[in-house]
Amino acid sequence: MGKTASGAKGESETPPLPEVGPTSVGITRRGVVVGAASVVALIAVGGIGKALTGEARLLRPPGGQHARLFDGSCIKCDRCRSVCPTGVIDVAHVEDGLIHARTPKMDFRKGSCNFCDGAFRCAQNCPTQALTFGFDPTIDKLGMAVVDSDECLLYRSGSGMCSKQCITACTYGALSLDEGGRLVVDEDRCNGCGACEHDCPSSSYVSYTGSGRRGINIEAWEGNAS
Repeated sequence: MGKTASGAKGESETPPLPEVGPTSVGITRRGVVVGAASVVALIAVGGIGKALTGEARLLRPPGGQHARLFDGSCIKCDRCRSVCPTGVIDVAHVEDGLIHARTPKMDFRKGSCNFCDGAFRCAQNCPTQALTFGFDPTIDKLGMAVVDSDECLLYRSGSGMCSKQCITACTYGALSLDEGGRLVVDEDRCNGCGACEHDCPSSSYVSYTGSGRRGINIEAWEGNAS
């Protein structure tokens, strides 16, 4: 990128856009077909409203928890995803709602959020402040960890079948076992970083049930609804 259009001496150069690496998400024919089918299904089930907004609230990167501000500011530039060091930021698809397609969302199957150890590179690189600074992992939440008793090995098979990777992965002390050896979540300590979901073994080959869920999943938190 060169200098600004005026070319006046002493003016600062416009910072270049960060290069999008090989993990860029392209639009494929299959993706278009799947997305179109999903939109048709949403219209059939819930009408135009669901087709536009999707069926569930999306989990946004740090600083994007104020839904109205985010929706009104995000320009789908992909900078946040391209600089994410853990690869946890993905893009929403048509089936997530037409108005949300190509906006950033968290995918904890791909990684977890370490908040860049306080650097918040996603917010640093957001040109419109759709992702704002000020997220505090000890207070704020990306989402909330929710135990799925149908999938969690501690519920299905007993503690002998699970090495409790989720508890080890949680650096905020939000997970523990009750007196019956079942997994419980401390909602005050959980910030939705996704380390537990990412490390959960319940979708491995030997325990996969076909539900598409894991024993613990990060879900939208009601405190982020505004």
